[in-house]
Amino acid sequence: MAKDEVSIDEEIIRKLMEIRTYLESRIKQLEDEQDKLRTLFKIVDDAIVSKSFRRAEAAPPTRPEPTAKPAPPPTPPTAPPTTEVTGPPIEEIPLRSQGGQLLANMYVAESDVEVVPASGMVFTVSTPPFQSFLIGRILESMRLRDQEDVRSGTLAPDQALEYEVVAEGDVIRKIVVRNYGNPRRMREIMTTTRWTLEKMSEKTGTSP
Repeated sequence: MAKDEVSIDEEIIRKLMEIRTYLESRIKQLEDEQDKLRTLFKIVDDAIVSKSFRRAEAAPPTRPEPTAKPAPPPTPPTAPPTTEVTGPPIEEIPLRSQGGQLLANMYVAESDVEVVPASGMVFTVSTPPFQSFLIGRILESMRLRDQEDVRSGTLAPDQALEYEVVAEGDVIRKIVVRNYGNPRRMREIMTTTRWTLEKMSEKTGTSP
């Protein structure tokens, strides 16, 4: 009887060892698959951002229908607002149109950027393609991706991108982006913001 009990115990141990081996193998397979999926996700995500920007850049600006003479734009402030980026700015980058007109200044700190319209430039939140492209397609997409990483545990909540548009009425005073993440995203924010402001200036007649 004792011999039968030992045989049963050995059989149970053998099966448990087989199960453990199987589980170890499956865990490794799933980890490898997760790494591949994350790599593919990054490739697709970068491609979407690149294609979205190129498609918007290639689209001709929509010309407004002729109307009565518009009212003059609000008088811009005599001096740009004080920057509020976290820490001292690492770099000040002028954002210029293709014709050389200064559209805004971009102040870059270690983790934040702030865009302040240049003196004499009036941009409103209702002028296309500010809401549809810069906010909806670029900044909001970045914010949602970071929130997804926070939920998956791959990004700390205090490192997730957030943005704020500071305006007086409809007039944009500054755009603040906190936790831009890495130099690639900072360059994307700079490039898409410059393009957006140039298109806005064309629509409002403030371009040269």
